[in-house]
Amino acid sequence: MKFEPEKREARQVTKPPPEAVHRVDGGGPWGPTQFDLPERNGSDKQAIAIVALLGVVILLVIAGLWTLAYFKFF
Repeated sequence: MKFEPEKREARQVTKPPPEAVHRVDGGGPWGPTQFDLPERNGSDKQAIAIVALLGVVILLVIAGLWTLAYFKFF
């Protein structure tokens, strides 16, 4: 037994925000799409390296303070 799909009329479910009327720099009413994003450059690798280095330094400081507190109070 085969059923035919029910036909429905197309209707707009949501409306763009009111400030979308003034947007002219591309991306449509909802903002930039994946194709409107800026081109990637090498600064991403540099930012990741800086954040990783800072994380390691912070972990070393915490480990040093914990070690200092351990030998001073116990």
